[in-house]
Amino acid sequence: MPKQKSQRMKPVNQLAEKREQQSVIIYSQCLAKVQALEEQLQKLYTYREGYNQQMVNLSAKGVGSHRLQDTLMFMSNLNKSIEGLLTQIQHQKIVCEEKKKEWMLRHNKTKIYSKVTEKYISEEQTIKNKNEQKLLDEFNQTLFQRQINSKSRSK
Repeated sequence: MPKQKSQRMKPVNQLAEKREQQSVIIYSQCLAKVQALEEQLQKLYTYREGYNQQMVNLSAKGVGSHRLQDTLMFMSNLNKSIEGLLTQIQHQKIVCEEKKKEWMLRHNKTKIYSKVTEKYISEEQTIKNKNEQKLLDEFNQTLFQRQINSKSRSK
């Protein structure tokens, strides 16, 4: 006897679920990377704030121009690092949106396959119930016929 449709859908459902789980993992890793980059950015902001304060203090004390120039150069490099990190974060967020769309697509496919399987199971159950009812009716009909035949023979 060939497999029922619901049984044939089982590997399809498993594969869809596996792919969805893989997409979720990739998406969550992507989000974690964005979060790590944002934490790194926050540290750079804090670091820059400290150097800004140091710059103000150095200027107020009348420190040598060479030291002031070195600090300005460092601040410039720090600002470039911050800009680069901001660009990285924006790019990573775009990648995350793509991964989210991919995950949602796979999630929807999984739901569709699941609904189809549920429909097949329902149809198969209906057919099974009808067949059982038919067998029960046939059995009762046969039993009834035997009773009638038995009564007619006893007369």
